Amino acid sequence: MQYAHSMETLDKFIALRNFINATERRSLVYGASFSEFLIFKAIAAQGKAGIRRIDLADEVGLSVSGVTRALMPLEKSGYVEKLDEALDARVRRVGLTRAGKELFKDIEKNVQQNMLLIEDDLEALLKSVRR
Repeated sequence: MQYAHSMETLDKFIALRNFINATERRSLVYGASFSEFLIFKAIAAQGKAGIRRIDLADEVGLSVSGVTRALMPLEKSGYVEKLDEALDARVRRVGLTRAGKELFKDIEKNVQQNMLLIEDDLEALLKSVRR
């Protein structure tokens, strides 16, 4: 009986994960992934002061090295910039460039539209998971 219950929980988890993955795939804008959107959002929330990479990692649920890897193409594309030259890369602050701020606004609008589209499906899924 315990095994059947754990399989039911696993099925719910898989359904939720599949829903999230499908939603994230639909949320791509200008080639930016949903994870990149979360990075932009966390950086933008800190304003001109920027955010330390270690804090950004905590904010978006990645390791510091994962954040560093994710930031590299954003820096090369001119959307993110280093705000200081701290010796320890973990505490080095990053901020959005003007182009990054503009891109974030566009991506944010699209993500908000996508969230409105999935709202009913999400509520139905959450109700089924709660049972």
